[in-house]
Amino acid sequence: MRDVLFKSIWRSAALGSVAILLNGCGIMSWFHSSPGPKTPPPLSKGEKQVSFSTQWQARLYGLWPIHPYQGTDIAHQGRQIVVSDASGHLVSLNDAGRQQWIRSLVGKSARGATIAHGVVYTGTTAGEVFAFDAKNGHKLWSVQLTSEVLTPVVFADDHLLLQTVNGHLWALDPKDGKVQWTFSMNQPSLILRAVSTPTVHDGVVYAGFADGTLAALSLSTGAELWHARVAIAHGSNELARMVDVAARPIVADGQVFAAAYQGNLAAYTLQSGSQNWSVPMSVYLTPVWFKNHLFVAEADGVIAEIDPGSGSVLWRNTRLKGHAMTGLSSCGDDLLATDNGGYLYAFNPKSGHRIGQTRLSSSGIQSSPVCLANHQILALSDAGTLYRIKLAKR
Repeated sequence: MRDVLFKSIWRSAALGSVAILLNGCGIMSWFHSSPGPKTPPPLSKGEKQVSFSTQWQARLYGLWPIHPYQGTDIAHQGRQIVVSDASGHLVSLNDAGRQQWIRSLVGKSARGATIAHGVVYTGTTAGEVFAFDAKNGHKLWSVQLTSEVLTPVVFADDHLLLQTVNGHLWALDPKDGKVQWTFSMNQPSLILRAVSTPTVHDGVVYAGFADGTLAALSLSTGAELWHARVAIAHGSNELARMVDVAARPIVADGQVFAAAYQGNLAAYTLQSGSQNWSVPMSVYLTPVWFKNHLFVAEADGVIAEIDPGSGSVLWRNTRLKGHAMTGLSSCGDDLLATDNGGYLYAFNPKSGHRIGQTRLSSSGIQSSPVCLANHQILALSDAGTLYRIKLAKR
């Protein structure tokens, strides 16, 4: 019933917003219909510096709706690609796009799978975490948690890390899924249906929470080392007070960068969590650290470069303002982005100019572009087509 409601929210332009009470967890998860797909401004001949060519495309079957703020991760390791659909299927393909195996899950994997040391890990909306043999899809174990899993599983030094919709961060044993430790923060009454994927660096877990908090925890024990406020809720209603840290924290340049929806982009020292700088900015996609520079896609579709030392905006491209961006990444010398209109974009990271674009699908793209060897890219459409694209200079 809930899936039907989510689908109607997404497809109905007449609905501006809706809140849905999650069964048993006592909080409200927020969706609002993102801007309708838009056609981007055309590029002049002089601006076109990058071309895209399709190497192959694989049509996968199942349900593949894009939900606002919740893109799907494409897992890729060696010659294996693993994706998940919205009807609860986990699909493994080889690097030519041919299916190797498929498994049905209890619930659906909202954010995709993770491949680590020959094992595929994924969590589901039913609160279950699975481990499968990467070669044949044989189930190794499963474990039931207390709430809906809304992040990919992160493998780090004999720990599996993930977050659930009720504000809990879990560490599980990769061998059998047993709980090693848990950590939680107070949840506001209304949250985005997007949860920050934990980041691990030098034995420390950095995780964002729906109340606008960034926390640093010991990987081995889960003990809190420090926490900082990325954003402080303000406003006359619950919608205005939403400041979820939905983007994954980025550790680089001796700092940890965190971003909040309707909040700030900020940098903190790794050891103490003291704030180095903060810039008002609404962000839900994970920023990109690329060639010692920091790039962000703002919630309104604006792409920007931020000076990591001061937080100053070095350039801001507003040509796609009003577009619903679904991914941001890098490949080769270029910055890449995708949107819900089915477009793949390339930007010059030095100037911010758009230097290439192609429409992969008449439906949206629901994944950040994944960069492979030889300037090739994987992207997954809302219709369930997986594309392998070659990026070339003109």
